[in-house]
Amino acid sequence: MKLILMRHTEAVWSFGLDDRERPLSPTGTDDAHKLGRWLLHHGHSPSLAVVSDALRTQETYLALSLSSPTKTRAELYLATPQVLLKEVHKSQTECLLVVAHNPGIAELAHDLAGHNLDESQFYEQPPGSTLVGNYDLKTGQMKVIDFITPIKL
Repeated sequence: MKLILMRHTEAVWSFGLDDRERPLSPTGTDDAHKLGRWLLHHGHSPSLAVVSDALRTQETYLALSLSSPTKTRAELYLATPQVLLKEVHKSQTECLLVVAHNPGIAELAHDLAGHNLDESQFYEQPPGSTLVGNYDLKTGQMKVIDFITPIKL
């Protein structure tokens, strides 16, 4: 399956605001719009998206302006790579988009593709980092197709 792993775009942070309720910043919304256009332009149109229930991941997905069906998953909020990978295996589809949080999404990306990618920003995983690859459900191996961050758009 084609697998797209995306860290949510830039969110607002302030004292007293529950972490799950942090919205995107204006930059984050703009970056998500650009990422959505980039995905479509490069033929990475998901057939299903699984998204953390946090406000910032939900807003990231909405701002991508994609037409795929979506499943909101509370267990993806600050999920470990193991939990994220379990969701990938449960969501067998042609092209799966996972929108989640660091450190889990970055750790999963590193586990699946780190040895195949020589890109400094990949190891930094700034907000909006997006890895696209062909993931083999049987072997657990991933062949990298693309990697992008909002700064490169």
